[in-house]
Amino acid sequence: APQIAPFTIGEEAANWGDQVSAMCSVLKGDQPIQITWSLNGEPITRQNHPDITITKSGRMISLLSIDSVTAQHAGEYTCEASNQAGGTSRSATLAVN
Repeated sequence: APQIAPFTIGEEAANWGDQVSAMCSVLKGDQPIQITWSLNGEPITRQNHPDITITKSGRMISLLSIDSVTAQHAGEYTCEASNQAGGTSRSATLAVN
């Protein structure tokens, strides 16, 4: 299964309107690797979170960014990387003041 580097989302609690981002970096694993994000266990999609942008950078990095944080963005963000060998996930918590 792939390996993911630890990440943070916001070094400290965010204030309303702040911009925050998190980078999920896959350290190793056989391609193709699928990288997905979830918030509090729910997959993040354009439909349910139009204000969260997920950008792939190359084959091994996924960047999640929120332009303007609100209370609904608080919670546990999980990045999961999966390939034919299995899946691995890491999580980080965003607190909003």
